[in-house]
Amino acid sequence: MTPKAVIFGGIGSLAECAELDRAAWNAAFRIHGVPWEWSWDTYAELMRPGGDRQLAARFADHLRVTVDAARLDATHQRVFAARLSGGIPLRPGVDGVLRWAARAGLTLALVSRSEAAPVQALLKATARARGGIPFDMTVLRSDVERMAPDPQAMELALDELSLAPEQAVAIVDTPVAAEAAETLGIPCLGFPGLLAAEGGFAETLARASILSVATVLEAWRGLPMAAAE
Repeated sequence: MTPKAVIFGGIGSLAECAELDRAAWNAAFRIHGVPWEWSWDTYAELMRPGGDRQLAARFADHLRVTVDAARLDATHQRVFAARLSGGIPLRPGVDGVLRWAARAGLTLALVSRSEAAPVQALLKATARARGGIPFDMTVLRSDVERMAPDPQAMELALDELSLAPEQAVAIVDTPVAAEAAETLGIPCLGFPGLLAAEGGFAETLARASILSVATVLEAWRGLPMAAAE
């Protein structure tokens, strides 16, 4: 038996985008004359809690300064999309899982905290590596009011697919995305990206550094130790 759907919980579960995203934020600051330059540690700490993409607003609150956070965010999204369109490789094993899902007739879904432009740029940039395999549905930032670790986006994906949680498997690159999936009872495979390199996933969660059909199926069947090896 196999699941009926594979849900990729974030564009970072397809391609390693964190450094491009950080660079896009710093470019947005320069464009608008904001005297910030986020280091990796600062960016990672801002991303860690999840819940929203209002990083600039939270950083300004921390510094007790006022900035046009919405304008910064819009510019960041535009720059991020442009940089993704320049090309980015799929993470190890992603192409094999996508091809398996397509051959098996499984539904492919993508849940992302990004807006449409970066997601479209990423999918276009990776189309050849994906063998042209499309995603059947997406849930993006603009589709929900609350983001991971809140399960709203994952729940919307299940509703759109008319599936019960146990009929899908989620592949996630961050602990907050894992929390969102597990809250609903969706079997979940941790596929840590750079933002989760230092841990943060629950010890009981199945994890893989290279994606494969075997690890996805083992996670779906509830065999975390086998999938983690």
